[in-house]
Parts: sequence; structure tokens; C-alpha cells
Amino acid sequence: MRRIIGVSLVGTGAFLAAAGALTRFYVAPTLIGAPADVYQVTRLKAENAAYFDAAAAVPRTGATVVATNTVRGDPGSAHGGIAVWDSGTVVQDTARGTTIEIQKQRYAFDRRTGELRNCCGAAVQGDTGVRMSGVGLFWPVTPRKEGLELFDPETRRTWPAAFDGEERVGGVLAYRFVQHVPETKVTGELPAVPGELLGRRKGSAAVPVDRYYRADATFWVDPRTGAPVDQRQRVLSTLRPREGPGRLVVADLTLRMTPESRRALAARSADGAGKIRLLRTAGPLAAGGAGVLLLAAGLPLTVRGGRRAVGHPSPSCTMEG
Repeated sequence: MRRIIGVSLVGTGAFLAAAGALTRFYVAPTLIGAPADVYQVTRLKAENAAYFDAAAAVPRTGATVVATNTVRGDPGSAHGGIAVWDSGTVVQDTARGTTIEIQKQRYAFDRRTGELRNCCGAAVQGDTGVRMSGVGLFWPVTPRKEGLELFDPETRRTWPAAFDGEERVGGVLAYRFVQHVPETKVTGELPAVPGELLGRRKGSAAVPVDRYYRADATFWVDPRTGAPVDQRQRVLSTLRPREGPGRLVVADLTLRMTPESRRALAARSADGAGKIRLLRTAGPLAAGGAGVLLLAAGLPLTVRGGRRAVGHPSPSCTMEG
């Protein structure tokens, strides 16, 4: 009986030890990553903002502008470690009820590294010809401090995001990254703009223009999960004549994430950190520790049981003189 118990303990212990190692080195890396099915709404708010009201054809100043971003996963398009998320941002003057801009992107990316992939209908404003690279909506699960590049949908290219230290945000010691997008001409055809709006004399003829975009962004990322928990953006978008002087401010915004969105992101990140800790550390340690204890308890019983069997042969095996 002691030998049977010992064998059972050894078998169970070996199983638990193997399960702990398997969870840590195979299951965790497989499961930890961006979910295929996600729904998330975040808001950034700008006070004392300036923008051009296209519907009324007048510049606005001193406005309160809110950018509401909604992200939805597309599980049906996810495959082979690739997740697909659709992102839509509506920028509005809340007091006037004016919609300033609507932005739409579709991102396909590696579930663990966040690196963008050009597949699955990935597009910027419906243009599937845009070649995406770097990191988009989803940051690496374990954020690296160097060599990180973020894709900017306005300029449709990547720009470096530099590690800028650590800062506590809502109880989380977050990594802070800064990204500078220099003034860049944005591709796309625009209608001619009356010269008066560009600062020229009244009654001036409409002139062809190009749009220029500049931005400085700061991101705070939870190093436990790679999830952003706060964000700030300074955006300047202008129209300039292709020839001659003049300028029209399309948007001059300093956007900060609302407290409600920060709390929601912090709670989501904390939940993710708990699940990652369970898969990477707590689960494997508990299983491995229990397995070692069972092995330690079972091996002596197995050995002792075997020695007794050799020292006292059964009657059927005795020799007669």
C-alpha cells in the first residue's frame, strides 16, 4: 500500500511540475497578447482650442474640443497570432455641437509585439494602399525602452517614440514615452481656399493649398502589460498656399485624456496584469511547488516499498531444501 501511495504521489508531482513549466514557457507566451475581441472608448479633451469651422467657413477660438476614440476588435479577421482592430475618432466642439473631423483606421498587428501588418483590410481613412509599420494601437506586451517607433495615421508613417523616464499614474509606476512629429506635408488633394481665409486681402481669389501637420505626444505605459494608461497630444494642423504667403489654422489643440478614461484604462491594465501574473508566475510556481513537494513525499515511500519487497520474497518464490 505504501508503494502504491508513493507511486501516486510521484506521478501527480511529476505532472504538476511539468504543468507548471509548460504554463510558464509555452501556455503563457501563447495566451498573453492583444485580445481579438475588444471594445474600448477613450476621450481626450482640449480647452481653449482653435480650429476652422468648415461648415460655417469661419475660424473658432477659445473652444472646448473633445476627441472620442472607439476601438472594436474584429475576431472574424484574426488569425495566426494576428489581431485586427477598427478605430474611429470623432473630434467635436462640444458647446456648438460641431463635428470638426472624423478619423477612421483599421489595424492588423502581431498580438504580442504590436507590430503592424499590411493585411486583413488594414487602412487609413479607407485607403488600403497605405503601408503601415511600427506599433499602432497596441503596444508590446513588455514595452522596450529603445528602438520603439509609432505609426502616425495623419502623416501615414512611423516616428520614433523615446523613453523619457518613469512616472506614477493612478497608482501605476508607468513608463513615459514622447514622440515628436515634425511639421510634415500631408498627402491628399484639397479644394482651393479663398485667399481671405489665408490672411490675404478681402475678396482675394481662391488658391490651391497643402495641409501641414505637426504633433508632440506623450504616452504613459504600464510596464506590466504594455497598456497605455494616459496620453497627451499637442496638435497643429494648417493649410498653406502652394505659392505665396498666408496660412489657415485647421486645428490647434492640446488634448489631455479625461480622468474617467484614465481610471478606466488603469482598471483594465490592472486586470490584465493580474491575469499575466497568474500565467507567468503565480500559476507555474504553485503547480511547480506542489509538484516538488509531492515528489519529495512520494519518492521515499516508493523506494522503501521496493526494498521491503526484495528483502522478503513471497512464499511462492521460496526454495525448498
